[in-house]
Amino acid sequence: MSTDLDFKKLLARCERAFGTGQPEDSLSKVRAIVGSESAMPPTEEGRLAVEGLQALKNGQVPTPSQLSALQFLIRLTRPAPFVHRGRADDLPTADHMALFPEWPTFQQSTSCLPLIGRIDRVLTRPSDTEIIGTGMIASPGLLLTNQHVLAQLSRGTMALEKGQGVVRFGWEDQSFAPIDPIAITGVAAVHPTIDAALLQLERMPASAAAIPAFESGAIDENTDVVVVGYPADDPVRNPMFIRNIYGTKTETLRASPGQCVGSLADGFYHDCTTLGGNSGSPVFVMGTGKWIGLHTGGRFLWKNEAVGGASLAAFLQR
Repeated sequence: MSTDLDFKKLLARCERAFGTGQPEDSLSKVRAIVGSESAMPPTEEGRLAVEGLQALKNGQVPTPSQLSALQFLIRLTRPAPFVHRGRADDLPTADHMALFPEWPTFQQSTSCLPLIGRIDRVLTRPSDTEIIGTGMIASPGLLLTNQHVLAQLSRGTMALEKGQGVVRFGWEDQSFAPIDPIAITGVAAVHPTIDAALLQLERMPASAAAIPAFESGAIDENTDVVVVGYPADDPVRNPMFIRNIYGTKTETLRASPGQCVGSLADGFYHDCTTLGGNSGSPVFVMGTGKWIGLHTGGRFLWKNEAVGGASLAAFLQR
């Protein structure tokens, strides 16, 4: 059961996303951000969100349905711009820029995005693959991703040999043809407790980007963060939400802004927009471009989890 403090934090998130005006104005604010009447949630869900926001403002506990509607509207304000030529695109609207004023700093300060690769399982030949997750170069020849990505790629054996998987770096929108996949040749290490693993690569990507170090300090709640990875389409999840944020283009490199919304023993929670292929995506501090964590997963339209930089740095040093 959430505490009163949790609801105060939720109210702060709502006011940031929707503004501090009347609850009835919230849908207009979301409509301006989304940019399409057809992409708005159904009337009933919109009504529940307005009622839930009014309850929060009155110091009352929203119903589960109202909380669900509020989370849905908050996530509609979280875009997922493409990455082109190693740089995140601009946010789509002025309202998004007002929500995330440090986005230009992230665009300018993060030069390591070409080191983020799409992890694919080889089906019959290297050109015939399916997306499994995301990973990032953490040391020469070593790709950092999640344990559960390795488990899915290896079908639970936690061991790999050349020919089972490849990594595609720079798999950006409209930039597919020239990309030569790099073979995964084995497993370098698996962390005993946190959701992290290191995969061996046959060679390094052509990009000359410098490999960043982890930011090992704690991250404060409400810090703006960015998840960069390869979201994969998921028909089980809300199709209106997915089409509104991603259109019909998934499995390509995208940068998703959001906030840190809580702490964990070995990491933190965040509310960036993600899908299944984002497992193993690096998480950056928006205002500095520092690598602060590794996205591991979470609950749809609620909290996502990430392993923190301190734990990842210790893993890599070992």
